[in-house]
Amino acid sequence: MAGRTAALVSVAAVLLGVAAVSAVAPPPAAPQVPPAGDALAVAPAGSHASSFFCATGAGTDAGAGATASVVLTNTNRAAAEGLETAVTQSAGPVLTRLTVPALGSVVVDPAAGLPAGASASSFSFASGGVTGTAVVAGPQGWSTAPCVTQVSPVWDFAGGSTAGGLLDLSLYNPTAAPAVVDVTFLTASGTVLDPQAYQGIALAPGQLVVEGLGAYVQNQPVVGTLVQSTSGAVVATELDQMAVPSGSGLALLHGSPGPSTTWRFAQTTAVAGGTVALDVANPAASSVVARVTVSLPGATVLPHDVTVPARTVLTFAVSSVAGWPLGSPYSLTVTAPSPVIVGRTVVAPAGGASPQGGIAGGTTTTSSSVLVVAPGVPGSPAVAGASIRSLAVANPGRAPVDVTVTPLGGGTPLARSRVPAGGVVVLGTGQVGGLRPLRVAASGPVTVEADDAPTGAPGIVSSSGFALPA
Repeated sequence: MAGRTAALVSVAAVLLGVAAVSAVAPPPAAPQVPPAGDALAVAPAGSHASSFFCATGAGTDAGAGATASVVLTNTNRAAAEGLETAVTQSAGPVLTRLTVPALGSVVVDPAAGLPAGASASSFSFASGGVTGTAVVAGPQGWSTAPCVTQVSPVWDFAGGSTAGGLLDLSLYNPTAAPAVVDVTFLTASGTVLDPQAYQGIALAPGQLVVEGLGAYVQNQPVVGTLVQSTSGAVVATELDQMAVPSGSGLALLHGSPGPSTTWRFAQTTAVAGGTVALDVANPAASSVVARVTVSLPGATVLPHDVTVPARTVLTFAVSSVAGWPLGSPYSLTVTAPSPVIVGRTVVAPAGGASPQGGIAGGTTTTSSSVLVVAPGVPGSPAVAGASIRSLAVANPGRAPVDVTVTPLGGGTPLARSRVPAGGVVVLGTGQVGGLRPLRVAASGPVTVEADDAPTGAPGIVSSSGFALPA
């Protein structure tokens, strides 16, 4: 009886703690229809709550042997108190109270207290200004992806392969309402796959489902994945265990809440012996001509038009275009008259550091204030030796913009630059390297891309940051 009483008291204490946090930072109670954009904006500091969601896929299929961590970053001038609710496919929820220091970051294990296997987490804080970045690391390499700050009935992906390695799709329902999901796959041949096993996937509130795509989407060199909720709203991510000629890679991808007519990559570098390719998925019933434009400091490069057939994903080898540079960073913009989905796949030359392959999605928004999160915190990298290698700021506008990069915690600016109209400025390790979170402030809308190390080539592990409130 004494042991039973202690257990009941413990459960009651947990429930009271959950109620207290939920009162100030409740999880989404109903599906939300997302605004246009990346779903990667930081909630204003004065918001009632800050919530975001991470599903990494580590620990199953493509993530077998991999571990996950989440870098929590607080843009407020006061410490942030919050709660993580974590589940696996068969266990949970496990509740953990969290504190993130003012203008700083902490690294947490999202699967702490859970049995082995893939996990997903909801983070809720009793104020705005807090966000998360997931890091997955395993025998094949490592990768990062931002935790998304909203649920959506639609998530789209371009990139990933089932011809080599493994490709998993994680579906997580952090809301209080049930959800039902259909998944359709676009291929390079134009064949549209809608396997019965991926139709009508039911997710109860708080449930995580991880689907290995190779069982039904077989031997496809590139895949476009379209997730559509027929009821409710979810979070979706993909994890690709890549098999590339130079070795291996591990790519964690957050989905985009819908296609877009414009996609931007602030920093792309094609190196000799490696490859850089854009994967362009066209979900429409008619073909579309996508224009790929390069912005290179001090030079003019002719754009390239790519015709993408209806309901097809097409790979365009950027590194093979005559006249486009090797070894020099440039920004890329993909525009189309009807919405498409775009990802970028980078493969390193032989002999490079691990990972040798990676995939990143572009950004669909611009901002005059951007938070850049490092892969860890000073003294505690999420992966051994990890740090920011470079930071690019691209200006898509018609007038120059002035840019200042500072540590989030304040202090002397790390760099000041003027980015010409349509231009890009790249800051190196000596200016932005390390594990400090950074704030990029510009006099006009820009796009940002941080390139992380160690990897076999630039762009294998990269991020476009979070839009901060003006």
